[in-house]
Amino acid sequence: PFGMLCDMGFSVDPGQNATFRDVIIRNNRAPNNILFQEDLSAAPYRGIYADFAGPNTGFSVAGGRYVLSGGAKGVFVVRNPSRNSTPMLRTTFKLADKPVASARLYATARGVYEMYINGRRAGDAYFTPDLTQYNITHMYQTYDVTDMVRNGANAMGAMLGEGWWSGQLSFGTVWNHFGDRQSLLAKLVVTYKDGTSETVVTNDRTWKYFGNGPVIYGSFHLGEIYDATREAEIEGWSTAAYDDSKWKKAVVVPLEGTTFSGVEGGPGGAATPFSFEKLSLVGQIGNSPGIFKVLTAKSVKEVRPGVFVYDMGQNIVGVPRITIADGRAGRKITLRYSEMLYPDLPESGKNVGMIMTENYRAALSQDVYTMKAGRQVYQPRFTFHGYQYIEITGIEKPLPLEAVEGVVISSIRELSSDYRTSNEKVNKLWSNLVWSNIDNFLSIPTDCPQRDER
Repeated sequence: PFGMLCDMGFSVDPGQNATFRDVIIRNNRAPNNILFQEDLSAAPYRGIYADFAGPNTGFSVAGGRYVLSGGAKGVFVVRNPSRNSTPMLRTTFKLADKPVASARLYATARGVYEMYINGRRAGDAYFTPDLTQYNITHMYQTYDVTDMVRNGANAMGAMLGEGWWSGQLSFGTVWNHFGDRQSLLAKLVVTYKDGTSETVVTNDRTWKYFGNGPVIYGSFHLGEIYDATREAEIEGWSTAAYDDSKWKKAVVVPLEGTTFSGVEGGPGGAATPFSFEKLSLVGQIGNSPGIFKVLTAKSVKEVRPGVFVYDMGQNIVGVPRITIADGRAGRKITLRYSEMLYPDLPESGKNVGMIMTENYRAALSQDVYTMKAGRQVYQPRFTFHGYQYIEITGIEKPLPLEAVEGVVISSIRELSSDYRTSNEKVNKLWSNLVWSNIDNFLSIPTDCPQRDER
C-alpha cells in the first residue's frame, strides 16, 4: 500500500530470455536509503539471488548478471523481501553493594518504545514518546524505577516500534515521515543513600541489538504481525542471566542519512523545509496514552464458515486482548477490524453481516498472530485500531466472549464527571460525545482513529 514495498520480482515471456544487472531498490521517499543491492562479483551470491534462485525458476547468474529464461511457459517469480523484526536492545550493568536511595530512568525514542529493567516494564504508558513535530520538539519520559534495580548484576532493555516516526503516517506516499529507522536514547541514574551515584546510558559499546524477536512488524495504520513461537528465544531477555550471545553489537543511528531532509517536492513542486537544527529535547508534557477501560465482546456470529465476527458493543480505539486456551504451535490467526457491518440490504449482496472496511482506505488495520503451543494471551504492542467489530479467522470454533476483550487506549485516563437523564436518547447522545473524545484524544486530537488519514 503506497510507500511499502510488498513484493519484488521478475517476469519473462515464453520464448524470451532476459538479463539484469546493477539491481538496486531504494526507499521512494528521502532519505532514499537502499533496501536491496546485489553484489554479483563473486559467489556465494546473497540478497536477491538467494531469494529467487531455485528449481524451475529459470533464474541463474552468468558474467556478473542475472539471467532469466522464459522457457516454454514463461517465468513470473516474486518474493516477499521482508527482513528482521522490530528492534530489541539490551545492556547489563552492576550496582554497588550498598543501599539505593533512588533510581530514575530517562528515555525517549525515534519511533515508540517500551523499557524494561530486570524483567519488569517501566511505566504503563503506550506509544511514547507522544507525537510532536519531532524536528522541533522531542519529549522524553521519566520513570521512578527505584524498586526495579538491585545490588549486583542488572539488565535493562527496550523494544522499539515505528510509531509516528517511520512507516505510514497519512494517506498517499507519506512514508517514513520523519525517518526510516527507529532508535533509543536512555539514561539511568542510580543514587545511593551515601550520596554517591552511578549512571548507565545508551551507547554502541555496552548495548546489543536483536532483530529476530516475536514482534515482526508493528504499524499504527497497517497493524501488527506477531510470532509467538519466537518467544522462547527471548525469554528473560531483559534480565542479567539471559544469554545474549546471538545478539549483535548496537550501532549509533545518526540523523544524517536516516531522516527526511526536505528535498521532496511539495505542493506546486516547492521543496518542503525540514531541519533538525532547532530541535529541543524536553520533558513529558501532558498525559501519554494509557488504558482507559477494558471491554468484553457482547456477541459473536459465524458470518461464513470459519469467519467469526465479534461485536464489542461500542466503537473504541485500542487493541484486542485475545485469550487462547489451547493453541496449536505455528497456526496463524488473522484479526481484522471495522466500525460497521454490511447491512441487510440488496446492495450488500453476499456481504451481509461481514465487516465493512472501505472507509479505512489504505489502512490495512490487520493483526496476524502465529500461535505457540498451549494457553496464551495476545495483545498487540505497537499498533492501535478504531473499531467496534473484530473478525477472527484461522480458528476452528469461536472463542468464548470472555476471551475476546477490547483494551481502550487514550490520553484520557479517567472521566471527572458523568451525566444521566430520564431520556435514553439523550443519554446515548451524551455517551457518543464522551466516547468521541476518548477515541480521538490519543497523544494529539485526531479527526478519526481508523483510516489512513487521522
